[in-house]
Amino acid sequence: MKEKLFAVLGLIPVEVFLLIIFSANILDAALTIAWIDAGIAVEANPIMEYFLKYGRDYFYLGKIGLVTIACLILWNFRKNKLSRLVSIFGCTIYSALLIFHVVGAHRMGFSFL
Repeated sequence: MKEKLFAVLGLIPVEVFLLIIFSANILDAALTIAWIDAGIAVEANPIMEYFLKYGRDYFYLGKIGLVTIACLILWNFRKNKLSRLVSIFGCTIYSALLIFHVVGAHRMGFSFL
């Protein structure tokens, strides 16, 4: 089972995972600000909390900038197995985070349909 999963993931270019990470990061930033503005949540990441203290623009710039730099580094080493693993892991984490946002919104009574 594990071998089949890695074989399938090996067919997907690293660029796909990085595009998902980049896109999910932008969506996460917007949803995080929405939750904070609604008074429902606080920023859990201490680095992003630091940027948020200086305003939304710094928050967005910091969040998008840092993840963009990370994606560029991973893309630069895309032939390396560790880069592929980190890209898949990052994609998985961001997917889980977006599911958390959707489930939280659903429990708060927001409908997406």
